[in-house]
Amino acid sequence: MGLDSLDKLEERISKAVAHIEKLSDIRKRLEEDNSQLKERIGRLEEELKAHKERAADLEKQSSAISERVKEKVEGLLGRIDSYEQSLP
Repeated sequence: MGLDSLDKLEERISKAVAHIEKLSDIRKRLEEDNSQLKERIGRLEEELKAHKERAADLEKQSSAISERVKEKVEGLLGRIDSYEQSLP
């Protein structure tokens, strides 16, 4: 193997090492980004759960209000019927 071949091999190895270092840096950044995204997903899942619970509570309240309104309307209609029947 000549000196020229060794120089070329050394250059290729240096480029490979530089490329590996660059890829290692990229991997580190991607792992950090992934970690941050996992934390964000966790927070968003907690928020979603809270919103779903709130929606369920509001739906229950809405149903209760609707039932009370229905009862009141039926009561008022009954009173109107009674009044109309008492008219001469």
